[in-house]
Amino acid sequence: MPKFFNKKTATVRFHGFNEEKKYQNSKSDIIVSKRLIELIAVTLVLIFILIVRLAYVQLTQADTLEVKLETYGSTTYTNDAPRGEIYDRNYTKIMGNQNVICVDYYAPKKITDKEITYIAKFLSEKITIDFSKNNVNNITERNIKDYFIIAHEKLAESLLSDKELKKLKIENPDDADYSKAKTNLIVSKLSMEYIYQNMTQDEIEQTRFEYLMKRCKTGSVTLVEGITVEEASVIGENTNILKGIQISSGWSRQSMVDGQLGALVGKLTTKRQGLPTELKTELLAKGYTGNSRVGTSGLEKQYEDILKASNSSYSVKYNSNGDPIITNNVNGEKGDNIRLSIDLELQSFADELITNELTTCNSFNTYFNKMYFVMMNPNNGEILVMSAKEINKETGEVKDISTGNFLEAVEIGSTSKAGTLYTGFKENIIVPNTYFVDEPLWFKGSTKAKKSWKTMGNINEIDALAWSSNVYMFRIAMKLAGVEYVPHGALNVDLNRFVKTLSTIRRDFGELGLGVKTGLDVPNESDGYKGRDTAPGHLLDACIGQYDTYTPIQLAQYTCTLANMGKKVQPHFLIESFKSDGEGNRYTTYKFKTNIQDDVSSQADAFKQIKAGMRACVTRTDGTSHTYWSEKPYAVYCKTGTAEKYDGNSNVDHPNHLQIGYISATEDSKPLVAFASIAFREDRSSSGADSSAPIIAHQVVDKYVEKYGLN
Repeated sequence: MPKFFNKKTATVRFHGFNEEKKYQNSKSDIIVSKRLIELIAVTLVLIFILIVRLAYVQLTQADTLEVKLETYGSTTYTNDAPRGEIYDRNYTKIMGNQNVICVDYYAPKKITDKEITYIAKFLSEKITIDFSKNNVNNITERNIKDYFIIAHEKLAESLLSDKELKKLKIENPDDADYSKAKTNLIVSKLSMEYIYQNMTQDEIEQTRFEYLMKRCKTGSVTLVEGITVEEASVIGENTNILKGIQISSGWSRQSMVDGQLGALVGKLTTKRQGLPTELKTELLAKGYTGNSRVGTSGLEKQYEDILKASNSSYSVKYNSNGDPIITNNVNGEKGDNIRLSIDLELQSFADELITNELTTCNSFNTYFNKMYFVMMNPNNGEILVMSAKEINKETGEVKDISTGNFLEAVEIGSTSKAGTLYTGFKENIIVPNTYFVDEPLWFKGSTKAKKSWKTMGNINEIDALAWSSNVYMFRIAMKLAGVEYVPHGALNVDLNRFVKTLSTIRRDFGELGLGVKTGLDVPNESDGYKGRDTAPGHLLDACIGQYDTYTPIQLAQYTCTLANMGKKVQPHFLIESFKSDGEGNRYTTYKFKTNIQDDVSSQADAFKQIKAGMRACVTRTDGTSHTYWSEKPYAVYCKTGTAEKYDGNSNVDHPNHLQIGYISATEDSKPLVAFASIAFREDRSSSGADSSAPIIAHQVVDKYVEKYGLN
C-alpha cells in the first residue's frame, strides 16, 4: 500500500445545538466576571479615596464645619440698641432712655395650645401691667374688644340677632368677608362697660398673652416691658414650666422733663407697632427690621438718621425637646445724642408765663385762648425758646402747642410795616427822610375811611414806624401800583396791575422771611395762607399785615433779618450731635453750620431807617413800645402789631396783638437775641392793657440777660 494510506487523519467533530449554547454561556460568564471584577476594583478605589478625603476633612477642617453646622442649624434675628438721647443747649437731658426689665417669648418648636394657655395664665396672675404707657404694653379699646371676642366668642356672638347674621351672610357670601364683617359688627355693639362686666383684668391680660404667643411662630416677641425686679424673680424661678419665656433687659423712651416740649420732640413707634406702613419699604432697604422703633414726628423723625442705633443680633437654635437656645452675636451701638439750641430754663420760664397769663385772662376775654413766643439768636439762627400754649375756655386746662409756631399762621398786623418800608426803599418809592401826609383816605364807593389809629400829619418813615402809621404804608402801596390818590376818587388798579404789585410785595417780604418757609429743621412747616381776593383795596391791606397770614417762626426770622441789616439766617434747633464715653467725655460727630439764606444788606438805607424807626418805638414817650422797654439796661428795637379780625359784618372782632423786636448791649453793638410774641384774639391783658404780647416778651428777654449777660 502506498505510504500515504498509513497517515493519521484529523478527527472531525460535529457540535450539536446544545453544545453550542453551552459554549456561548460559558463565554458570557467569563465577560461578566471580568466586568464585575473591574467594577469592584473601581468601587474599592472610590471608597479608599472617600476615606482619605473624610480623614483629611476631619483632621484639618473640623472647626470650620462645626461653625457651619452651628450656623445652618440656627436662625439670626436683630434687635434695636438704645437710641441716642436729646439734650438742651446746656446739656440738660430732655429725652432719654430708661432701662426696663422685659418678658420675651421665643417660639419653641414643640408647644401646644394648652401649654400656651398655662403660660399666659401664669403671667397674667403674676404681673401687673399699665396698659396706658406708650410702649409694647399699650392696648387700645379696639384691642380689648378683640380680646373679648377671642375669649368669649359665644357671648360676643349672642349680641347679634339671627336676622343680623342672615343679612351679613347674604351681603358677604365669602367666608373670610363674612367673618370680618361679623367681627366688625360685634365690635360696634360691644361697650367697655359690658366687657368689664364679663371679663376681669387678668383675663384681658391672659388673652393678650395667648394672642401674642400664638402669632409668634419664629423668632421672639416682647410680651411686657417694665416689670418689677420681684416679678422678674418669680418668672425666673419658674422658667422650667414657662416654655420659651426669657427675662431680658431693654429700654424705653422717657421724657426727662415731664413731657415738656413733647410735641416738638415728637414720638417713636413701639416695638409692637414697628415701621410705619408708608415708610416700611424704604426703611427695610436701609437695614431696619420690622419691629424697629423709629421717629414718626418732630425732632425724633427729623434726626432719625442720627438718633438711631445699630442693630444688635442674636441667634436661636433648638435642642432635642424643641426648646429655644438663645445666643447673642453682636451688641448694637447706641445712636448719637443730639444737642438742641433750646435753653430749657428759658423755655420753662416762658411756658409758665404764658400759662399764667392765659389762666388769669380767661374769665374776661371772649376768645383769647392762645399765645406764641419765639426767641432766636439772629447771628446764627439758633432757637432758644419756642413756646406756645392753648387754654380750654370751658375747663381752664392749658396744653402745649409749641409746634403751632411753625404749623399755624396768623394775621400779623403792623409788625409787617418794616417790610413795607423795605419794599418802598427797594422799589425806589421812598428814600431816607421821605414825608407823606397821614390823614384819612376816602375812596369812591366806600363808607369808611382808610386811616391810621390817629391822624399824624406830615411824617417820615421813622415816624411811621414809631407811631405805627397805616396811611404811610397805604401811600407806598398806591405808588407801587402806579396810582395817585385822589380824595373820593376810585382806586383804579386793574387785575394785571394788582397781581404784579402784590407779587412784588410778596417777593420783597419773602426776602426778609415772611410768606416763605424758613427751612426750620422739622419734618413739616407751613408757609401761611395767601389771600385770593383781588379787590384793589387788598393791596393796602397787604402792606399792613391784613391780607396774607404768616407763621410765628416766619415772624421771628423776619425780625432777625431786620436785626442783621438784611442777612436772612436759617432758624434751627440742632447745634450738634455727639457721643459720650463711660467717663462722661463728649465727642462731636456733626455740627450744624450757620446758613445765610438770603442777603439784601445792599439796601443799607432801608435797614438803617428801619432800625431807627424801631428804636424810636421804644425811646419816644409816645412810641408804641415805650411802656415796657424804655427803662431797660440794654438797647431795644421793637414794633407792635394789632391784626384786626372781623366778625363777618366788617366789624373789628377781638384782634391779634403782637410784639417783635431785638436787643443789643448798646446801639452800636451786634444784636443778641430777637423775638416774636403773639396773643391770639385778645381783648384785655392781665395788666389791663390791650396786649399780653409785650408782658411775656420783656420778662423772657430780661431772664435771658440775667442768665447770659450782654456779651
